[in-house]
Amino acid sequence: MYSALINAVLRSSPDYDLLFESLCWPEDSLPQTELVESLTALIEALAPSLTIPDLAQVTLTDAKRRCIHDKIESIIWSKCLPFLRKISTESGGEDRCRQGTAAVCRLLAVSVSVCDQKTWTKVVSSTLPSLQWSPEEELSGALSVNVAAEVLAALMPLPTADEEFTLSILNCALSSIPSLPDNLVSKVTVRVILTLLNCFSDVRSSCFATRIMDAVCSWHSSERSAAVTQRALLCFTVLLDHLLKSHTVTSDTRFWTLVQDGLTHGDSVSRKRALYLLKRCVALSDEEGFDSCSTSEEGNIENHRLKWYKLNASLLTCVAGLGLFHPSWLLCVYQRMFHSENKSLMREGVCHLLEYLLQGNSNHYYKLTPVDFLSTLNHFCGALLSSPGQSVGDCPELAGKLQVFLVNFFTSLPSEDRGCVLLQLIQQLGSKHWCAVPLLFICQALSKLPQSPLLRSSGLSALREVLRSTMITHQVLLRGAAQCFLLKSTLSLIDVSEVTRDDVFSFLMHFRADESLCRGTTLWNELCIWLSEHDGNFKPRILDGDYDSNQSLSFSCIGQAERLPDIREADKLARAILLCVDMERRELKKDARETLRSLLSPLLDTLSRVYTNIYLPVHKSDKSLQLMLRLLQLSTRPRCQQQGLEGFMASLAAVCDLLQQGGTNMSSETASALKSLNDYFYTFDTSTKSQPSLRNINKRLMKPQLLDSTRFVESLLQQDWGRIAASFLRDQWVCLNFLIRSVGIPKVSETLRAALSCSVEALALLPSDLVLPVLNFMNMALPQLVDDEEDLCVQAVNLSWELVQGLSNNAHDFWPALQGFISIAFQHELLKLNHQQLDKITSSSVILYGSISHSKSGVLGVLVQHCTQTWLPGEGGSSELADGIFSSVFNHLDIVTEACLYGPVFRRDQRLIQDVQIFVEQLGENCAANVAVARDDQLPRTCVLTFLSRLDPCNQQHQRLIEELVVELLRKDSLISKAKVRYYSNSLQHRIKNRAWQTLLLLLPKLTEEFVATLLNSVFEAGFCSNQPSVKYLIEWMMILILVKYPHHLDRFWTCFSFDHEKTKTSICTFLSVLVHISVIIPHVDQLRKALDIILQSCFNHNFSVRLYALVALKRVWSLAESVTEGDAFRGLSSVVTACLNQAEAMQNSGNANKNWLRIQGHFFFSAFHPIRDYSLE
Repeated sequence: MYSALINAVLRSSPDYDLLFESLCWPEDSLPQTELVESLTALIEALAPSLTIPDLAQVTLTDAKRRCIHDKIESIIWSKCLPFLRKISTESGGEDRCRQGTAAVCRLLAVSVSVCDQKTWTKVVSSTLPSLQWSPEEELSGALSVNVAAEVLAALMPLPTADEEFTLSILNCALSSIPSLPDNLVSKVTVRVILTLLNCFSDVRSSCFATRIMDAVCSWHSSERSAAVTQRALLCFTVLLDHLLKSHTVTSDTRFWTLVQDGLTHGDSVSRKRALYLLKRCVALSDEEGFDSCSTSEEGNIENHRLKWYKLNASLLTCVAGLGLFHPSWLLCVYQRMFHSENKSLMREGVCHLLEYLLQGNSNHYYKLTPVDFLSTLNHFCGALLSSPGQSVGDCPELAGKLQVFLVNFFTSLPSEDRGCVLLQLIQQLGSKHWCAVPLLFICQALSKLPQSPLLRSSGLSALREVLRSTMITHQVLLRGAAQCFLLKSTLSLIDVSEVTRDDVFSFLMHFRADESLCRGTTLWNELCIWLSEHDGNFKPRILDGDYDSNQSLSFSCIGQAERLPDIREADKLARAILLCVDMERRELKKDARETLRSLLSPLLDTLSRVYTNIYLPVHKSDKSLQLMLRLLQLSTRPRCQQQGLEGFMASLAAVCDLLQQGGTNMSSETASALKSLNDYFYTFDTSTKSQPSLRNINKRLMKPQLLDSTRFVESLLQQDWGRIAASFLRDQWVCLNFLIRSVGIPKVSETLRAALSCSVEALALLPSDLVLPVLNFMNMALPQLVDDEEDLCVQAVNLSWELVQGLSNNAHDFWPALQGFISIAFQHELLKLNHQQLDKITSSSVILYGSISHSKSGVLGVLVQHCTQTWLPGEGGSSELADGIFSSVFNHLDIVTEACLYGPVFRRDQRLIQDVQIFVEQLGENCAANVAVARDDQLPRTCVLTFLSRLDPCNQQHQRLIEELVVELLRKDSLISKAKVRYYSNSLQHRIKNRAWQTLLLLLPKLTEEFVATLLNSVFEAGFCSNQPSVKYLIEWMMILILVKYPHHLDRFWTCFSFDHEKTKTSICTFLSVLVHISVIIPHVDQLRKALDIILQSCFNHNFSVRLYALVALKRVWSLAESVTEGDAFRGLSSVVTACLNQAEAMQNSGNANKNWLRIQGHFFFSAFHPIRDYSLE
């Protein structure tokens, strides 16, 4: 339409100036699309007259032609480009004027086509800088990248002979790809580069494609990050048709490296692009391996298994060096599996790789597996779950394969590479976060490596980082076991000629005595043997020549005057001394007292002069006492150890701790020191004869003003002064505790109140891990003030609980602090308070066993163990004192009930931890962590059941507790049964019901006949509820035992069969199961007749399960009736019962009915179980 009108206008010899002016638009406005298209049509109509010489002479004069050329160039520079710059800078201009932009770009292309080559070059040159995107340029008036790409796409089809300039356009576009945002990379690639390739012949296009290939691959090779891979894949996917024509793609290894990176990329779109490139480039010769790459993007695990048999063959031929493609492609397949979102695929990939690598040629393992695939186990711990058929506590199948794999892998490596690869693996363990379970089994696998000197001092540093950082937050037992395996690995893999003995002892500092490396264990003995065997092979020390324990001890005791005592030095030296003594004892097969005396002679000399020599340096006495304390602590088994001192210890606090641990007997000199200590804390005003007052407690250590000091001391005061001051405050309470335990607690209430106030203040001042001495003091002081200073006691208990909560993530300090808090809040004097006082003072206890006990295993066990020992400390008895102590249990019946129902129920990941802990425990003393770490998930139930079994039914208070507990347990069971939540086997509700009925069975012999009569209805009602089989058997057992002991309740039992339970028709099976054991109850003949009447009615029930249970009961009861009766007592029923049983046998002869009939008769509860003989605590 436009061309027809324009041609008609041009034939009328128009005024060209007027025509152009009417179709142009003002510079400060945006033109209508129709106006731009009209102007475009005009220039297109004039193009032949302007570009074809012969036609131009006919239609236009030279003057008119020059005038029109000027007009068109003016449109380019004053209309088109200003318009494009304007919409580039305006907010939302590109979206709003998308049609106008396309129209103006076409106008620009038509206008440039009628101009000379210089105009085209000039316009393109002015546009290219806009591809180098920056926000500042867009704001300054330059073209946006989107607009610039459209301009270049419109100008590219125009013919040009300047190949060098065309190449510069391509280079500019390629150089913009690394800097552009993601959304603009595809724009430039499609609109500029692809358009440029489409505009040239195959020869020139192939040349440009080679240039593109080289530029993108070089960029990826130099950086090789995820973002670079993503963009490079985008470019190649768009340009693949042209790249394939150049025949350079398949021969460039850099391209295949890019594709492999794409196949293992974290972004699914990038993986699909890489797979698309791979499929287009591969000639289907090795399609099975690449099919696995394709299938790894699918969710159906069965699709993988169908193609893995092909992959297995490819794997073995590839390992043997006979495959058609490089082994790295198989690694891509596995890496894709390892990082799949499909957990089943991830597990299958790990198992598959381990299994088939173990079957392949071990000499080529290193080609396939760079060891980093082990990190997959960190992301998917479920792969380490026990396989079907394995027992609880068995080593997971995958962990066993991992052990064999690592051994074969390292033995297959060239000997010169083993140490480097092992170091890289250990560094990887220390450089990222690892879950406890995979790290444990990797450490176990490392401990199975054959003995070889692979690690040097750098290896010790890497192992130290694993111990210090990676394991710090792991569960205590798993952390201890992993430490044991790591130490065994170190002993077999360290090159002793490259490390000094001091390096080894410094490394051993990171193995905690309360978790792994404790004296007397198998691991300790192995360490002693290892040290003995390599005694003369260690690298000599540069500083002091050969290592000598006596010299080291003397150096440590003397030290440097400006240094403060460091507990780590004492720990290292104490452990070194004990190891040397045990080594000597093992080598000489005799007592090592002489060796110990020679090692400790400098220490004994210093300690002997602590009291007499006033000129003895303080730091020397401090370090001597510190070393003595660590020797006492480390020389005993860990379960007997006291809480160790941390940080800076004052000499007096160390002495008090030593005496408190029984390190020495009380002598006259000690008594004199106690008097001085008493005078330090208490002041007496003899003139007024007033009561003694407290002083020098919570005394703060003032920071010294240093005039001339070393840089070390300055940095120490700046960084560690807060810790030093806190330790000084803590040491005061250590001393005060020792004083009170030695001479007794003050009887003056004012003094005691002031001391308790100071303890509350100390809790607010001290860090959470230093409050244990303060809690110990509160435990002694609180009972004396609970009646007179209730508000202060409440404040003390609440603040103590807040501190305990703050330590919940610090296992080393949490448990001693928790025990200290429980000793305060749940001691006898507080437990026997009335409900109002109790709720006010021990309200924190509700939080204790209500929240933390469910989220942190072991908390409730500590509480229940303390309370049960408090309520029933001895063998029981009926004395007034014992009854008074026991009476407080009624205020805490909820604790007893919770303990009866307590048991570990873990999520899937927590059950994994549980299974692995059981595996570690079954290693026994071969794993030192089992000796060092005490763990008992059943401790609450064990304690409370032990407590209940010791109760005496003849004691009225004991009988009252038993009855109240039974009622509460039945109420809990009823609440679960009435709840709408459907519970299933092994669920939390199922386990609670199971534990409740186990406890009820345990308590049954202690119940009186009158009380049993009151609860019988509740037991029968529980039988009518829908229960899991294990719970149902316990309820049936309870009914049987009650009827055995009180057979006169049989009439109430018969009435249960007359109830109409339409909603629970199959619940009658519970009562029929009881009748199966009627031989134990031994009723009268009339009761047998009653049983037969009821059972015969159920034999005709329409429900198959009811009929099945009824037939089993009929068979058992009829057999009993025939054996205990004589004459014609059951002559009338004989034919009916015989017919029913015969018919039952005949009807159950085929299909599932026969299987069910045989199964129920052989069921343990009906065949082997005896309600009386099998009744035991077990």
